[in-house]
Amino acid sequence: MSQSEAWIVTALGMTVVFIGLLLCVAFIQLFSRLSTRVSWGEGPHGEAAPAPAPSLVAPASPAEPVPADLLAVIATAIEVERKLYLSRPDARRPALPS
Repeated sequence: MSQSEAWIVTALGMTVVFIGLLLCVAFIQLFSRLSTRVSWGEGPHGEAAPAPAPSLVAPASPAEPVPADLLAVIATAIEVERKLYLSRPDARRPALPS
């Protein structure tokens, strides 16, 4: 094999790999867009969606003040989170699903 043939094989190999990577990016983008448009069922086929669980905390009316003990719990949780992750903000745990 001559040097020019070796360069041709190298260029073709790099081109195939690059095109393959571009196709992977295109498929990932395509599936990402499709997954946002598809409505995924709550349960398996043929079963009705389960009824939502009853809430343990009654919703407070806007005019009703928040109890002091609840405010203390929320403030403590926020302070602990702030102290734990002050030096590492990227290490925070993910938000709970709503």
